[in-house]
Amino acid sequence: MINVEKEILLGQYFDQALEETKKIVAMPSYRRDLTYGAPVNEDTKNVLNHCIDLLKSFGFETFIAPDYRYGYADYGNGEKLFGIICHLDVVPAGNIDEWNTNPFEPVIKDGKLIGRGTFDDKGPTMMNIFAFKYLIDHGFKPDYKIRFIFGTSEETNWECMEAYVKNEQLCDLGYVPDGHFPVVYAEKWIADVDLVGNFESEFELKGGEVYNAVNDLVQYKGPKQNEIALWLKNNNIDSYENDGYLFVKGISAHGSLPFKGVSASTWLLKAIDANGLKHPLAQFVAQYGHLNFDMKEIFGDLTDETGDLTACNGIVNISKNDYRFTINFRIPCTKNPQKDVVDVLEKFVNERGIELKLSSIEDRVYFPKDSEVVKNIMEVYKEVTGDLKAEPIAIGGGTFAKSMPNMIAFGAEFDLNDSTMHAYNEYVKIDDLKKMMEIYAKSLVKLTKLK
Repeated sequence: MINVEKEILLGQYFDQALEETKKIVAMPSYRRDLTYGAPVNEDTKNVLNHCIDLLKSFGFETFIAPDYRYGYADYGNGEKLFGIICHLDVVPAGNIDEWNTNPFEPVIKDGKLIGRGTFDDKGPTMMNIFAFKYLIDHGFKPDYKIRFIFGTSEETNWECMEAYVKNEQLCDLGYVPDGHFPVVYAEKWIADVDLVGNFESEFELKGGEVYNAVNDLVQYKGPKQNEIALWLKNNNIDSYENDGYLFVKGISAHGSLPFKGVSASTWLLKAIDANGLKHPLAQFVAQYGHLNFDMKEIFGDLTDETGDLTACNGIVNISKNDYRFTINFRIPCTKNPQKDVVDVLEKFVNERGIELKLSSIEDRVYFPKDSEVVKNIMEVYKEVTGDLKAEPIAIGGGTFAKSMPNMIAFGAEFDLNDSTMHAYNEYVKIDDLKKMMEIYAKSLVKLTKLK
């Protein structure tokens, strides 16, 4: 039926999905207060209300947690629950001057929908909602109860899914449209650590907002600003002075792909060390952290079938008396994050007068490549795309598939090497949105009928 009526799915249903995507991209649903337990802000509430109201209008039974941490919408009466977990929060826009358009005024240009959240995760969310709307409008009756679950703090501390798992029914099967195609059979461990200490510094330095994005703008005030700026210029790193501060510019990137960005913080710390200013953090980063994404000098080679170790700095703050430097690690699935990474690094930095504080360790996801769910998804993906050579992949990104058992990351990014997630001028190709809508519509049929 979908093959016969493909023009309907990718015509009227896609057009509605695109308009709804634009509406929620225009709501700046990034977290302002990073304190655990802080109230959900109005913009994020508005996005959640919008999606829940939309599904209620389609005949779903809906629920929003009293504190707006999460919401969900159910369709059908199956005894088993099939979940589609989406997140409605986004990372901050960052330096607005780096955007060619307003990040929260979505525009279509050159075949792309541009705006913060268009790819991560609002576009894929709407493609799933309207793919399923097409199915139920055409008489499809799943054997599972279908539940769309919406989280509001995926980009920060995941307290939304903590609350959901504590209070609600877990899914028997399901997927998260917040990874990569064809399907993600493995997601690495994620560990967030803070390197901290007390030290009387000659300078002050500050930048970054979240653990899981490359730090792209840092401000510095202290000695040798001209020399540092010249050193950076000679290494093709931009900087400028404003109100007595030196601002260093990098390029943001997703925390799982730090080599795709340019870290303003590590370049600045390298420049500080190169210009003879003494600081234990600058010395450590210059020698072991700058451009050393796998940090093999400290950990050795931790590579396995799921990839390399990667390290990303998101936040840095050096005051006159103390300092903090965060590292977001993506750790191969067969390794032990505590024993192989956290304990090793703690011992290493302690010997250099630096303290390590563990913020969190996020579990891995691992599905055998020959599991039923992976085989079913691969079959649909190959049918829709014609890519018969596609293979399941492992990623460093952490999705809500980690929030409960039996969940897998399925889409929505097609090209790992051209990721715009967390980047300036985030966009998704219109043709890719259409392709993902077709993939999800066909996959939902295959995945939600019990054999």
